[in-house]
Amino acid sequence: MAEVYRLKYLKGRRLRVFLAVADRIIPPDGDSPGGGTMQAAGIVDWTLGRLDPGMRAQLLALMLGVEVLGFFFGAKPFTMLSDEKKDKLLAWMEGCPIRLFPLGFFGLKSYACIGYYPREDVWKQINYSGPVLPDREFPDKVIRLLCQGKLEVTS
Repeated sequence: MAEVYRLKYLKGRRLRVFLAVADRIIPPDGDSPGGGTMQAAGIVDWTLGRLDPGMRAQLLALMLGVEVLGFFFGAKPFTMLSDEKKDKLLAWMEGCPIRLFPLGFFGLKSYACIGYYPREDVWKQINYSGPVLPDREFPDKVIRLLCQGKLEVTS
């Protein structure tokens, strides 16, 4: 039986929103799994556990806000929109003159990247040979196991 990482923060609707947003920010193509995977969600969830509680609450609230914004772009929650409408909503957030929305988009994009690029299975697709200090000990072995894909991620 594989070791398991159980999500603590990305659950239910927030998990669905994160996966949908991450898949639009880093879409799957060819050999790349894209940003919206449970392994990426596990890395982001672990990272959220180290974030200031107030900032974490804001980011999690933003995910619910994105879900609601979907109604303005297609009369459905974000997770139920077509990929084209999801892209339009995210582009609107990124370019909106109301500062809150571009900041929110930047936060979502940052966490999509945090979940995707440390994954060792992705390194081959982006032609990255790995860190300069590959055998360095990590203060928390869970993040290393998540990045190596050695933990199954469940909600």
